[in-house]
Amino acid sequence: MFPILPVIGLELGISGFMVGLILSANRITRLGFNPLTGSLLDRFGARWPVAIGLVIEAIGTLLFSVGLFSQHPAAWFLAGRIIWGVGSSLLLVGALAAVMAIAPAERRGGMTARVRTAISLGIPAGLVIGGLVADQVSNNAAFLVATALSAVGAVAAVFLLPNRRGADKPAAGADADDAQSGGAWRVLFGMPTLRIIFVANALLFMAVSGVLLATVAVVVDSRQLYLFGMNAQGSSGLLLAVLMAARASTSLASGRVLDRSMRRTRLLLPSMALVAVGFVALGQATNVVTAAIALFVIGAGSGGLTIPLITLLGDVSPRHLHGRALSIYQWSSDFGGALGPMLGLELGRYLGYGWTYGAVGLVVLGMSLPLMRLVRDERGRG
Repeated sequence: MFPILPVIGLELGISGFMVGLILSANRITRLGFNPLTGSLLDRFGARWPVAIGLVIEAIGTLLFSVGLFSQHPAAWFLAGRIIWGVGSSLLLVGALAAVMAIAPAERRGGMTARVRTAISLGIPAGLVIGGLVADQVSNNAAFLVATALSAVGAVAAVFLLPNRRGADKPAAGADADDAQSGGAWRVLFGMPTLRIIFVANALLFMAVSGVLLATVAVVVDSRQLYLFGMNAQGSSGLLLAVLMAARASTSLASGRVLDRSMRRTRLLLPSMALVAVGFVALGQATNVVTAAIALFVIGAGSGGLTIPLITLLGDVSPRHLHGRALSIYQWSSDFGGALGPMLGLELGRYLGYGWTYGAVGLVVLGMSLPLMRLVRDERGRG
């Protein structure tokens, strides 16, 4: 669904900046809602927050369908993304909090990888399915399919997710005291390792989930990187499937590596380099093959970065504060992801996408110094 919004918006006469704002609205909403989500998860568990979040997402998606037939489509799309942001906060943070509640340290890498891969596959799968359904049927059909999938997911969450924190609870009254005093948040922000994780994650999401996902359909259209006679929506969906497959396979592999070695940082620097190289290559891609290779490299690098960062977060943050820690992690994702679409579309318009993607690659390389500190700190602890 995501990659078709820029094309639909421009076809309906919505300005590039407004399209970028619409794409960022769900993340901007989560910036305010994520802390509440973290507190709810630490207090009540994951089952019902996740189920309710999926229902809210379904409602937000329906508003996209209404916007297609409205005289004010921008307002409906913006409202839908805001509502969708509330639901996705409960879903994204809740799913990771559920696995943190039950995963022992020696299996945390693999279990985190499986859950995160399911989330990562779900979001890009929406990109692929949305592009293909829009291409073969209609834009409205793509939104209705997304609504139905969210509703099915809500029912599944009720039966499949754990609804307890059990041993993760602190001593009686400590959680309430932390919540009232703000001590829990001070503990988390006072940890240097967590601060580095949050910043690195923000940069990664600005690049991949912000700039790239917001601009790929426009780049496909402008460079005529069409596949099998499809237009920009369908072709971009298939190209993103390459990124999706690379990210999923690398995420699962990295989870197994982390559990075998218990070294959480060994993949960080090589994965960061892959993301940077992939963006530079994508900026220079002039045909479908080179674009697909670049997206594969970006996907492999992002999968190799995400799982170690989340697993390390689970290791160093207090167990009874995993929900809050993950909500800050998601906040950093949304901060980067909210900046990305607006920056990507505007810079691409004025500078061209070759220069824009090259600049993103350089920004990603800026992760090197803080990630090296994580590596040194882990070696020091070992």
